Amino acid sequence: MLYLSILLFISCLALTYKQWRQRTTFCLYGLFLGWFISIFSYALYISKFNVYSKLISGFYTFNKDIWNFIVIENFNSITLIRLMNIGLALFTFSFVLFILLFTLGKRRKNLTLYIVSLFLLMLLQTIYYDPAVQLSLQDYFYSQSVAKALLYNRITDLITIAFRLIKIFLFILSFVLLIQYFYINRDSKHLKNYTLVHILCLLPISLVHFLIFFWTPKVLVKATQLPHYPNFIRPPFELAVLNFDIFIIITFISFGAMMIAFSKLHSDKRNETLAKEEMNIRFATASLGVKTFTHSIKNHLLAIRSEAEYLKEKLKDDSELTYSVDLILKSCYFSYDAINNAANKLSTIDLTLLPTKLHIPVEAALEKFPKKDNLDYVQIIRRSKGTKVLMDEHQMTEVVYNIIKNAMEALHSQQSKEIIITIEDQDKWGCITISDNGPGIPDEHLHDVFSPFFSTKGSINNWGVGLSYCHKIVSKHQGRIEVSSIENKGSSFKILLPIQ
Repeated sequence: MLYLSILLFISCLALTYKQWRQRTTFCLYGLFLGWFISIFSYALYISKFNVYSKLISGFYTFNKDIWNFIVIENFNSITLIRLMNIGLALFTFSFVLFILLFTLGKRRKNLTLYIVSLFLLMLLQTIYYDPAVQLSLQDYFYSQSVAKALLYNRITDLITIAFRLIKIFLFILSFVLLIQYFYINRDSKHLKNYTLVHILCLLPISLVHFLIFFWTPKVLVKATQLPHYPNFIRPPFELAVLNFDIFIIITFISFGAMMIAFSKLHSDKRNETLAKEEMNIRFATASLGVKTFTHSIKNHLLAIRSEAEYLKEKLKDDSELTYSVDLILKSCYFSYDAINNAANKLSTIDLTLLPTKLHIPVEAALEKFPKKDNLDYVQIIRRSKGTKVLMDEHQMTEVVYNIIKNAMEALHSQQSKEIIITIEDQDKWGCITISDNGPGIPDEHLHDVFSPFFSTKGSINNWGVGLSYCHKIVSKHQGRIEVSSIENKGSSFKILLPIQ
C-alpha cells in the first residue's frame, strides 16, 4: 500500500501538472492529500495496538526496522485521530467537489450553495469527532447523571449512523452524477471518453478507501475517571479488509485500473495534440498550394476573360457565337470566384469574439438559403436557456451554413429528407448538433472529412474546403467539431464551443 500510494501520487502529479491551475486539479490534489493523511495516520494509530503489528506491517509494506521504530516511537494518539478525521473529511470533500465541478460546471446557480453545504458538513463532522471535543462532552454528561450519560451515548450513536449514511449517499450520488453525465454526452466522443476515464480513475480509489474506512466516522476515545488517561478504541481493522489476501488483490486491480485510466487520459490528450498539429500542417500545406495555384491560374483566367470579352464585342451580331462566349465568360467568373473563395477559407482568419447566444448563427445561416429551397424538413430543437458563448457571429454563421448545405446536398436524392438542429448545453460547452438522415459517410472517410480538398462528392463545383474551413474556425474559437455517421442512416456534426 505504501509504494502503491507513492507511485499513484507521482503519476497523478506527472499527468496533471500542466493543468494545475484548474479547479478540478486542485480537487484531485486534495483527494490524494486526504488519502495520504487518513491512511498513514491510521497506520500510526493502529501501531499502538500490538495485536495488529503483523497485519499492518504487511499491508503497508513496512519492513521490520521501520515497523519497530513506529511502534516504539511515542506518537500522540489524540493528534493521530485528529489527523485521520481531517484526512477522511478532506478525501470526501475533494471527491464530491470534483464530481460536482466536473458534472455540473461553474454555470450551475446552486453550485456555490452545494459546495458551502458540503464544506460545513465535513467541518461539523471533523469537529464533532475530534478527541478533545468528545472528551469534553463525555466529561460533562458523565458528571451529570447516568440518564444524561445514556442520553449522550444514544445521541452519539444516532449522529454516527446519520454521518455514515450521508457518506454512503454522497459517494453513490457522485457516481450517479458521473453515469448521468456519461449518458447525456454519449453522442460526443470526446466528452464520453473523458467521463469514462474519470469513472475508472475515481471508482478504484474510492472503493479501496471505503473498504478501509467503512466504519468511520467513529468515536475512538473514551473518558475515564482520570482526566489525562483516556481509553483509546481499536478500529475494526479485520472487518475492514475481510480477507487480507483478497483485499490486496482488490487493491492491486483497483490501482492498476486507475493507472490505466490515467494513462488513457494522457494518451488521448497527446493524440489530440498530435491531431491538431497534423491538421495545422495540412492547412499550411494546402494554403501554400492554393496561393501558388491561384497566382498561376488567375493570369490565365484573366487572359481568357479578356479575349472572350473582345470576341463578344466583335461577334455581337452573331447570337449563337455570343451565347457560346457568354458561357466561357460565365465559367471564367465562376472559376475566379471559386479560387478566391478557397484561398480565403484557407488563409489566416481574424476573429471578433463577442458574447452571442447559440441560436443566432443557426437562424442566420438558415436565412442565407434562397426561398426556393424548401426548408420544411429542417427542425430546430432548442434545449439551451439562452446560453451565450464568445464567438465571431459572421464566421460561425458560415460554419453552420456550410454544414447545413452539405446535409442538403447529401439529401438531394433521398425521398425522405430530415435535418435536425439541436442547440443545448453540455457541461462547459455550448453545443450545436446538425444531423441528417442521408446516406452517411463511409467509416474509412470519417478521419479525413476535415482535411483540405478532401471530398466524396463528384461535383466539379466542390473544392473540398468547406468542412476544413469549419474545423479551422471552430478550433480558433477554442472549440471542437466532431462527426459521427452510420451508412444509409445519416450523419451528425457536433460543434462544441466553450461557455464563458
